[in-house]
Amino acid sequence: MRRTDPEGLATKPAGHDPAGRHGAGPGAVGHGPVRYGPHFPDDGLPVLPELSAVLAAAAGRARGEPAGGAPALLEAASGYWDRRGLTTDPGHLAAAPGAGALLLALTAALGGDVLVPRPCAAWWAPYARLLGRPVFHVPTPAESGGVPDPYALLETVRRVRAEGGDPRLLVLSVADDPTGTVAPPELLHETVEAATGEGLHLVSDETWRDTLHDPHATVLLSPAEMLPERVTVVTDLAGALLPPAWPAAVARFPASAAGNGLHARVLDVLTALGARVAVPVAAAAGYALGEPEPVTA
Repeated sequence: MRRTDPEGLATKPAGHDPAGRHGAGPGAVGHGPVRYGPHFPDDGLPVLPELSAVLAAAAGRARGEPAGGAPALLEAASGYWDRRGLTTDPGHLAAAPGAGALLLALTAALGGDVLVPRPCAAWWAPYARLLGRPVFHVPTPAESGGVPDPYALLETVRRVRAEGGDPRLLVLSVADDPTGTVAPPELLHETVEAATGEGLHLVSDETWRDTLHDPHATVLLSPAEMLPERVTVVTDLAGALLPPAWPAAVARFPASAAGNGLHARVLDVLTALGARVAVPVAAAAGYALGEPEPVTA
């Protein structure tokens, strides 16, 4: 057995019988190696009337959104990140119906093994397992989840490579689900430096960066502010800016030749999957990303 085993990676679908029969296996009936938890909890907030009005006004449009998002949505997302100190050209953005579709496309485009913090959001690992990619969990410091301990990260990468693995992607979050903590800038900087020194690409899940946290405990920074050429930022709008039932998410890619190539490969995957944001949802997402007074209130 490998010393560094990927966690949660099944070797065969649950219920599979070598004799060709399919019955009850060790896992849930009717499920393969991709396990998923319960549905996300409702945020408990009513749907803003202004958002409903924008969505209803776009409901009669017959033409669909292109894969990766139409210019209006990408311009709104560009302004959203500009206001947070991350200058962004719309040409370096891609939209999809949920962050899951973006993470699946990024994992497929980057290849290799995936590293995630322990603990991490329940939805991160299933997309790698769906693609048959090993997922390795790296411990986080007790005071801040979402960002792996840099020394544990280096040791995990070393072990995985020594055992024939190929780690290429680290997924992390500075405003963390599920621990509800914000990683301090010094820890984030050390981890980002360690990851990029090992040639890893980082995906920063910043869905919850705008939620309330203690401003006196730490300062929220994006890894893309530290090493922008190695970080792709993903923000899921459903739950933070839109109702959970309206799936939309946006990814911000590095402004570099490598980032352009990754952006193109992700668009290929989204196109092949038909993963397009519904036109009425895209209209509502563009409105919310503009952060008018009803949304910010």
